[in-house]
Amino acid sequence: MQSTAIMPRTWNQPLFVIGQHTQQGRIIGINYSTQKQSKGWYYSILVNETSGQVVQLPETQIRLLPKQEIEAKILAEIDSHLTRLAVLQKELDADLEIRTPFGTVPPPLSQTPRSSNGTSRLSEPKKKVSA
Repeated sequence: MQSTAIMPRTWNQPLFVIGQHTQQGRIIGINYSTQKQSKGWYYSILVNETSGQVVQLPETQIRLLPKQEIEAKILAEIDSHLTRLAVLQKELDADLEIRTPFGTVPPPLSQTPRSSNGTSRLSEPKKKVSA
C-alpha cells in the first residue's frame, strides 16, 4: 500500500520528491511553511552522505542535476550495492545467484572502479535503438 498525504487546496504541489538527486544533494524530506514571510515548500537535503550533513532549502533554491549526472550517480550507487553484495557473498563462501526484477546479477568483473563513460562496470551499458 502506498502512503498518501492530504494537503489543503491553497497549497501548491511540491516540485520535487523525496529521493530525488539535486545539485545540492539528495532530497530526504519535505515540509510546508505557513509563515507569511517564508510561505512555501522547504526541502531537507542530505548534502554529505558520509557526515550526514542536512540543510533546509526553499523550493526556489533547489536545482536539478542534468540527466547524465543523475544517471552517473545512480549507476555509482548501484555499483556500490553490488560490490557490497559481492563482498557478503565472499564472506559466506557461497556462490549465490543474485536475482533482481531486472534479471540475474553477474559477479563483479573486477575490483576496479567503474569507467568514466557513465556505465556501470557491473551492468551492461544501454543499447541505443536506431529508428
